[in-house]
Amino acid sequence: MSAGTLENTRAGHTAISAGTLQRLVAAIAADAFKVPMNQVRAGVRDGQGQLSVSLALALATVPLSELAGSARAGVDQAVFSRAATARETIVRRVQDLSGSSVGQVDIRFTGVHVENRERVQ
Repeated sequence: MSAGTLENTRAGHTAISAGTLQRLVAAIAADAFKVPMNQVRAGVRDGQGQLSVSLALALATVPLSELAGSARAGVDQAVFSRAATARETIVRRVQDLSGSSVGQVDIRFTGVHVENRERVQ
């Protein structure tokens, strides 16, 4: 047998604990929503063979003074649109990283995280 064949036939079992999966989902959600990980709570449970994910996190936004004067405060920045985009990202990345299929992602915004945009001179 070649070395490549041995690697493909090793016996064993790999498992991801529930706590590890929750932390993975929280990290992915923090990245997708652009908020610090300490502002994300994630729950994961089995939903008929697929993962059911529950998220509670802050909504990232720019300071209101910037938002009010910006023409970008249009439809593309709507909360529901941002959540839908992030939901797709979360489902894809959880599948890619853990091999687990995600059937549902529930999102609840519990606060606001104002992005700090310091100007560089």
